[in-house]
Amino acid sequence: MRKKPQQKRSRQMVDALIEATAKTVIERGVDGITTHHIAELAGVSVGSLYQYFDDKDALVEALVDKLANEISQALHRLPMSESGDLRTNVGLIIQFGFALLNSRDGLYLELVRNWHSLPTDRVMNILQQSFMDLSRVYFLKHYQHNPIQDLHVRIFIIANSVMFTMVRYIGQPQIMMSQEEITQGLTDMVMGYLGSPGKQ
Repeated sequence: MRKKPQQKRSRQMVDALIEATAKTVIERGVDGITTHHIAELAGVSVGSLYQYFDDKDALVEALVDKLANEISQALHRLPMSESGDLRTNVGLIIQFGFALLNSRDGLYLELVRNWHSLPTDRVMNILQQSFMDLSRVYFLKHYQHNPIQDLHVRIFIIANSVMFTMVRYIGQPQIMMSQEEITQGLTDMVMGYLGSPGKQ
């Protein structure tokens, strides 16, 4: 972003541009968007757009950052099991992820299909930190039943493995496996890895 919007009107314009980017991605695909399309849909001039964003890539980057933060906030609002049922919580997070990827009129699906060309490092870092925060809360509460000393290593591996698998699955519509099978397999994988801590 070229400059930070300071006034309320400027922030509203930036928000409108990011939302227009989302709608344009849905309508035209990542490769089909232009700054002219986005500015027109947002109801602002192209000159105003360039005050805040260098090009369409900067707009897509801002959109991806916004979505990642929204996902992180939604993850923290999930109704996690207070009883300590780890399998239920893991399944809930994976189902949430699939529901999200299938939402927003195909926006996430289009972004996933173009995952290789998008600024995904920051997204992965935000989501990985969310998984780490949720895991810390859970394992601090239930440490006696799940004494895992290398939790940060395991969560790093789990978060990246689960996200990569989900992205690959969603990005390949012809794959011959059901979402339920993938959810079950991922849940089993996570439970196996977290349920078998190494030597302490």
